[in-house]
Amino acid sequence: MKSVKNGEGKTVCKIDPKEKIVEILYKGSKTKIRFLSDDSAEILNIKHRKTKI
Repeated sequence: MKSVKNGEGKTVCKIDPKEKIVEILYKGSKTKIRFLSDDSAEILNIKHRKTKI
């Protein structure tokens, strides 16, 4: 995955052009958008938990 950064240098999303996926992590939720060959999109929302090491 490649990171996409805004003008302030912060990561706004990650993309995988080969798999046609955009991944957005915002306020504890991860959204994955996959673009399908029939010009539709599959959207998956995941509750993201931070892990402490």
